Amino acid sequence: MPSNDRVGISIVQPHNFLERTAVAQQCCTTLQMTMPLLVDDVNDRVGHLYSGMPDRLYVIDRDGRIAYKGGRGPFGFKSREMEQALIMLLLDQAGQQQQSAHGLPVLNDADAWKKLPALEKGAQQPLPAWARALAETLPRTTASMLELDFLQRAKSPLDPRLCGLMRWTAAHANRCAYSEAYAAADLRRAGLDEAALRALGKDDSQLSGAEKAALLFARKMTEAADTVSDAEVSQLMGHYGDKQVAAMVLLLAYANFQDRLILSLGLDVERDGPLPPLDLHFKPADPGTKPAAVPRTPPRATPLEPTRTAATDADWLSLNFDELQKEMEAQRTRAPRILVPSWEEVRKALPAKLTANRPPLRIRWSLVCMGYQPELSLGWFACTSAFSQEAKQDRVFEESLFWVITRALHCFY
Repeated sequence: MPSNDRVGISIVQPHNFLERTAVAQQCCTTLQMTMPLLVDDVNDRVGHLYSGMPDRLYVIDRDGRIAYKGGRGPFGFKSREMEQALIMLLLDQAGQQQQSAHGLPVLNDADAWKKLPALEKGAQQPLPAWARALAETLPRTTASMLELDFLQRAKSPLDPRLCGLMRWTAAHANRCAYSEAYAAADLRRAGLDEAALRALGKDDSQLSGAEKAALLFARKMTEAADTVSDAEVSQLMGHYGDKQVAAMVLLLAYANFQDRLILSLGLDVERDGPLPPLDLHFKPADPGTKPAAVPRTPPRATPLEPTRTAATDADWLSLNFDELQKEMEAQRTRAPRILVPSWEEVRKALPAKLTANRPPLRIRWSLVCMGYQPELSLGWFACTSAFSQEAKQDRVFEESLFWVITRALHCFY
């Protein structure tokens, strides 16, 4: 074109995609373009679909649908008209309530922050999807979970690389893409390169023997925890020591809890996610304050006809009561894999306000967790305590769920 010739623009018509990409790169460099420039294939397939010759303005919404289509340029090229359409689209989207893949409401950030307790540390910022899904019905539980999430992702006593590898392994075993993405983001912050990330779950040749043992432990604890052997735990103890192994167990307990929560709610990674760990601390509730009741619609009462169901569980039928008691007694006398600290030892590591006038704790797993990793354990207990106060589950229903889960996991406890 003469107008191009006058300003020194002379481009040979590209014959393939690589040549066309080179022209696009030259254009970006010469014009110092800062916005993305997309390159169509040599058959102009996208250009024909959008009928964009010589130029045309479009607005595509977040779901990939056309929200605005301008006229053909140059006379139909009306940027102010497109700007108005874009403003209206953003206003419409701001007023829409988001939903998870399973149809559950997910608040936007502004509304979620209105539900959460006041902050004592940190500033309001984008929240993970699971927090926005839970904030309305379980605000204090959500606040405690955000604090625990930061502890596990940013303050864990485990090496950040090892922590990310174990978290990714658990997420991969649970088929939780959300948590896989978050673990990968944490691993990038820990210095893992893209080649190492692509090798996860495929090639462990670059991992140390200790890391391989830890990831095997993570996978078995996620898929079949009852198959983890004394020898495997002993090997792990030899590599890392009691405190680090206790931290691993708490990490995997949290990972499997979080994965099941995310999968049950049907949540996807946020548009700007994965988000970094949020360093937040919420103000505690005033003494004597009762949490607001969670609105519920009770199920319709249905009169039950007396029925008798025959037990069909072969494992349970194989033991009578006396044999079951004998097996349980054998479990009680079994040597633990880790030394269980005494209450006196545990109490020394806890804040005085938590142990004042408190009777000695005798639950072994609580002694182990708080004795070896008090900060992580207290973060977890804060979540369970807040949930107990807010949810107020029917006790029979809650214990029935607990039985089903422990039975499915083959957990004698």
